[in-house]
Amino acid sequence: MWLPRKLYEALPSLYIVIGAMLFAGTFYVGLDHLLMIGYLVVGALCVTVGVVVKAVRRKARADAEARRSHSEQLLA
Repeated sequence: MWLPRKLYEALPSLYIVIGAMLFAGTFYVGLDHLLMIGYLVVGALCVTVGVVVKAVRRKARADAEARRSHSEQLLA
């Protein structure tokens, strides 16, 4: 599935924002309501996925840059 680059780059931040909104929704729904558990679980999942995706992308880009600079040094 192809996504526009701007959307692709914004997805981890979007996941984190949605997770934070679900955490805030927990207080809106009320801590004594059963739906609160769903809000907390899905919110935690969204935040976790957003942070992990952001970290994996950052590491992959750093590794690619290191490989690129290493290959340029070998060619020089």
